[in-house]
Amino acid sequence: MEAGHATGSAPARREGLAGLAKLDFGADGTPLQAKPALGAALGLSGPFFVKRDDRAGMGMGGNKTRKLQYVVADALEGGADVLITCGAVQSNHACLTAVCGAAAGLEVHLVLAGDPSQMRGGNLVVDGLAAARLHFVAGDAWDVLVAESERLAEDLRREGRRPYVIPVGASTPLGAVGYADAYLELLGQLDAAGVTADWLVTACGSGGTQAGLVAGRALAGRGPRVLGVDVSKGGGELRDVVAALAAGSLELLGSDAAVPPDDVVLVDGAGPGYGQVFPESREMVHSALRAAGLLLDPVYTSKAMAALPGLVGAGRIAAGDTVVFLHTGGLAALFAPAYEEALR
Repeated sequence: MEAGHATGSAPARREGLAGLAKLDFGADGTPLQAKPALGAALGLSGPFFVKRDDRAGMGMGGNKTRKLQYVVADALEGGADVLITCGAVQSNHACLTAVCGAAAGLEVHLVLAGDPSQMRGGNLVVDGLAAARLHFVAGDAWDVLVAESERLAEDLRREGRRPYVIPVGASTPLGAVGYADAYLELLGQLDAAGVTADWLVTACGSGGTQAGLVAGRALAGRGPRVLGVDVSKGGGELRDVVAALAAGSLELLGSDAAVPPDDVVLVDGAGPGYGQVFPESREMVHSALRAAGLLLDPVYTSKAMAALPGLVGAGRIAAGDTVVFLHTGGLAALFAPAYEEALR
């Protein structure tokens, strides 16, 4: 291995859903916890649970680890020696790719949007500790990030390297398999507790997590409906993305199960835009900590949870329904100086 490359060794390979290659990054078996006081604060009179994927696996945890268990396994099986991915400067996905890539013995390059001098701390600290190589680009348009990732991959190929490019959020059909897996895990936990849930609520940014959950429900043929809170785009743009990823995931799994159109449920929770804190999300960071000891990140999980009172008030979710909230992590962003003022 050349100087400067990661020096870890790959975690154990396991057999995932449908025999797909899967690495053990410690993401499986996250707790399901009852949080009645928080549920009451959100306007719910029925049972309220939190699925703690903020405690999933490596680094500071988070939902991307379940996706990366499949995606990094695929990279290794294909002979890759470099991972490339992209995202915002405080991207949780990019950070976990750096951590998981290092643990798998792979060099990691992160293409990040924005000026690092304006967004210090948080995930950037972990990126550096994991020895990721950082490439900053102006603007935050995803197509620009994708184009820069592909350009970097071509440069590395010319040097004789074998890069594997992971799209934003690892939101591919294979990445979504990680959350089909998670949905079946959740069903087992609910069954063991004798609970029948009505809703599973999650933040939705690039679509892969919700798509996997929807695919998992299709595989099981039962279970809580999945409701995604769009914290990224707004305007319904993600609906087709989620549906296509779910269908692609089911195809990878060799299933002929179909996703009914009304199973892709999305509501707008982006507020002023991607990565932006707004008053309701700020208040939810405070409320969740005080009511349940939960740390929510300022721009993903807090936005998703902040949508719940309005959904209950409008009757979209009945007050007496049993609701599970998927905590997707992102805690490092709480410590980014750029969010400090907004969270006061």
